[in-house]
Amino acid sequence: MPLRRSNSTSSIYSNSSIVKPCAELLHYAVSVMICCQILKEGDDEKSSKLDVSFFNESYFTRAKPQTECPGLENIFDFLLRVFKVGQFNADCWIVTLVYTNRLLGLTGMSLTPDNWKPVVIGCLVVAQKVWDDTPLSNVDFTILYPQLKPRHINLLENKILIILQYKLNVSAWLYAFYYFRLRLTCEDSSLFTQQPLSAQKMKTLLYAEPEKTPEKRSMTLIDLPKDRSRGLLN
Repeated sequence: MPLRRSNSTSSIYSNSSIVKPCAELLHYAVSVMICCQILKEGDDEKSSKLDVSFFNESYFTRAKPQTECPGLENIFDFLLRVFKVGQFNADCWIVTLVYTNRLLGLTGMSLTPDNWKPVVIGCLVVAQKVWDDTPLSNVDFTILYPQLKPRHINLLENKILIILQYKLNVSAWLYAFYYFRLRLTCEDSSLFTQQPLSAQKMKTLLYAEPEKTPEKRSMTLIDLPKDRSRGLLN
């Protein structure tokens, strides 16, 4: 019988770490967060104080707005396909989520079935240009998201940069905070239990408060007024 190597103070055997996060774990955790937020906003029925209609998919396609909440599996499949085809680094998940949080907080916007794809894709466009050594051009995103044309991707990127005031820095502390919150989401969800994640469980994960919030070293949604803080991890 072969001996099993054990963890020690000098070696930790794991398929996911903060330096090299597991892409599948992050895909799943971000999908859960997005699905939770859409469900939450559907319950709150609040609207943005700003005109953010240009984040709706129907704004570009001129089709009837999406009203049915997408399932967790649909969100996961969409994001997984985008990241596999685009060959992004797994780290881009975290940076994309940071920018999405900031965008929702600064605009008071809700994630809805009609705008979640443009919001996430727009934040991904910005995140991969900041994080990846060889980022894709905006034209390439029309392959990943065929509903939008190059000018639409350009518009999303421009609007996001203006709203964020070009504050794209993600500190080491903030990156670590998001990474461990996402890992916690995976550990508490069906990825390990192999059981379907119910809507009630999603809301439980969404509203769960961290045990302790460390000292802030960069701008996050914690710095914003409570009535404007609408992030995925708040």
